[in-house]
Amino acid sequence: MLFFKRGTIVEINENIQPGLSFITIATDVNDIYTATILIASETTLVMDENYNEITLNDLQVGDLIYVYHSPIMTMSIPPQTQAFIIELK
Repeated sequence: MLFFKRGTIVEINENIQPGLSFITIATDVNDIYTATILIASETTLVMDENYNEITLNDLQVGDLIYVYHSPIMTMSIPPQTQAFIIELK
């Protein structure tokens, strides 16, 4: 089972762990309590608005995305979860 979330990218960090990107999204960019950190890797499927495959490097701060992610999340604020599919909107 996958969970679904949408939000605006507020931060992209690729320097925490090799091979992983940590993408912070939020439904309200001014409220940390609406944020989620997505953990993405080379196995994460990333698509543009026409469903063409793109790379994580094509994502930018300010982009609106839809993400299908793991139901397992950390209890931190913001929570962290593994991203399986990211759609750029």
